[in-house]
Amino acid sequence: MKNKKEYLSLDTFSFLANLGWVLTFLKASGVITQLPWHTVLDYWLCLLAVSVILGSLSALIGLGFKGGDK
Repeated sequence: MKNKKEYLSLDTFSFLANLGWVLTFLKASGVITQLPWHTVLDYWLCLLAVSVILGSLSALIGLGFKGGDK
């Protein structure tokens, strides 16, 4: 009999994207009124910038190093 170990896996980018959607919906529905719309837009733009930078870095690293070839 095998022991099954289940671990909680949390994808950071998915968590931040979901948090952005919650923030957008709460602002659109009027629940959070003191937060300006440009702050919500800044959040999305920062998330986009991080994803573009990390995607570009992984593409450059992937071009520079070939892994798995024998």
